[in-house]
Amino acid sequence: MAKYEKRSPEDIKKEMDLYNQKIIDLGESFKRDPAVIAEYLEFSSKFYRYSPRNQQLIFSQNERASFVGSYQFYKEKGYQVQKGQKSMKILVPVKASYFYRDGENTSTPLINATKSERERIKRGEIEVKSVMRFKLGSVFDISQTDCPVAEYPRLVSFGEVSQDHATLYEQLRSYCEDQGFSVEETALRSIKLRGSYTPSTNEIRLNEKLQDTQKLGTFLHEMSHAFLDHTVEAFRSEISEHQHEFEADGLTIMFLSRFGLEVTEGTKDHLASHYQSFLEQIEALPAEEQKKYNLNLSMDKVNNTYKEHIGAMEEHLNQLNAGAQSEDYEEEWEQEM
Repeated sequence: MAKYEKRSPEDIKKEMDLYNQKIIDLGESFKRDPAVIAEYLEFSSKFYRYSPRNQQLIFSQNERASFVGSYQFYKEKGYQVQKGQKSMKILVPVKASYFYRDGENTSTPLINATKSERERIKRGEIEVKSVMRFKLGSVFDISQTDCPVAEYPRLVSFGEVSQDHATLYEQLRSYCEDQGFSVEETALRSIKLRGSYTPSTNEIRLNEKLQDTQKLGTFLHEMSHAFLDHTVEAFRSEISEHQHEFEADGLTIMFLSRFGLEVTEGTKDHLASHYQSFLEQIEALPAEEQKKYNLNLSMDKVNNTYKEHIGAMEEHLNQLNAGAQSEDYEEEWEQEM
């Protein structure tokens, strides 16, 4: 890993100006690849389309559920629902047929008809009636199966294996934890949910399916929320949601750029979406309200947070890298002995 030299405030200012322009350019110009969208739609078309009522039921149980199917559906696709996974419940329509036996006022399910009754039914001597009823069925999100990450569409790519990204992730994770934030890799309820930050507990959670490149990007995004002090307000508006996501993406891009790493397509897409929505909603506000959500204020907040942490971050990385080199030298000396 590179050794980071201490820079003057002027050098940092020039660096930030370049990063700021990069953030704005990405926000204004990034467009999704049509081929990637087509691939995503083709992938989505393989899954059941549920009624509006069932869509509401699924959302109430897992608001991030994306690609949903029954246990049998996944089995037919060659995937297995992982042990211990909790299903989501939906209403499954079932056609129930029944008839009335001679002299009886209560109906009898068709399945319970005797052989002679079935013959009479065929001859039309006994009328059969049908009614549509509903029973509870179980479905699972694809994140609850053993479907390999490599088979997900590129639009929801989980990244690639990269030793550089993996090393930097571990080093910055230790810096983040030194700042009082815990970091956990765990199973999340949807492949659309990459990570989360909980202000009340200072916890960062990352989807355990993430590969090195996407793991680092997602971690930096959630760490940025933490550093920017993005609390969950009781009456948080849609515009503040876009503002916070844009700010976290902007800070992520600054960190990635400083460490010489490419910004992932997912981060570009996420930033562009929230940047454009943020600006649209600012323009729709009264003039006085616009001052509260001014884009320049958001950029100032991102810049100040970057300046606050980048020096200490680099010093932390230098110390870890120096320690690693020292261990390498000791190992080489032992081998020579």
